[in-house]
Amino acid sequence: MAIRRKPPHPARGLIIWLIILAILVAGAFWLANGVKEVPTRPIEVDVAKPA
Repeated sequence: MAIRRKPPHPARGLIIWLIILAILVAGAFWLANGVKEVPTRPIEVDVAKPA
């Protein structure tokens, strides 16, 4: 007697892709929050001298 397996769920492929996408988005947020902000200084330009 053969063992009958149930066919895979129709949305199984979509669910796997959604899980992968969620992991990638979470990784992007984690990476973005790990970046340190560097303070910038204003560029000083001497406008009194002609170019």
